[in-house]
Amino acid sequence: MTPVILLILFSGASAATPSHTFHFIYGCYDSGDVRVDILMDEDMGGYADFTKGEVVIAIPHIPQSLAELRKTAYEYAKASIVHCQNVLDTAKSADPGAPLRQDAPDISIYTRDEEEDGVMNTLFCLANHFYPPSINFTWTKNGVEVTDGVLDLRYRQNSDGTFHRISTLSFTPQKGDVYACSVEHQASHQPLSKNWELKERQSRVSHAAGFLGGSLVLCLMGIGAGAFFFTKQPN
Repeated sequence: MTPVILLILFSGASAATPSHTFHFIYGCYDSGDVRVDILMDEDMGGYADFTKGEVVIAIPHIPQSLAELRKTAYEYAKASIVHCQNVLDTAKSADPGAPLRQDAPDISIYTRDEEEDGVMNTLFCLANHFYPPSINFTWTKNGVEVTDGVLDLRYRQNSDGTFHRISTLSFTPQKGDVYACSVEHQASHQPLSKNWELKERQSRVSHAAGFLGGSLVLCLMGIGAGAFFFTKQPN
């Protein structure tokens, strides 16, 4: 894994419409890259893709105000590149020996829908609270790496300055198959991994039978106790 070090992260200008508020967040990387995210009402609305030359929308339904803001937002994002790199150079020269913050991720794995044998589903692997924002996901099925059906979503920032990211795997669970998501991050001494496999579901019939059986035992115990006390009564 080749680490990409984020050295500077700061908020830029903001804009407002009658129904939404927009903020720009810039990230300056030691590699020379600049990342610009657009927050809409404190949630991720989109980001600047300098390869495509446009703002990519990251929400399913685009408000009209955001659609109208896309061109202006991209021009603003381009203008931020020089400013962001100047701030980065100033920070590096001010304290060149400052240690880099590193936070290892927490990972969890879960399904989109209730798991059912032979029914297509999606596995989510969440890596959370890591820094800097460079992380690799690897999926395996029964120990063999899987690439088909894998989608790595974009990094998202937490309120404490750390990041989270989700990788998804489209799959059809079958009894006996073991899936694993491994995460590599420079703050971890070794890859972190979480496993998932289809669990047997207890049938509702067995629960009902258990309940009726228990009720029958309690009922018989009550009858026995009543007979006991009846026979012990004095003449």
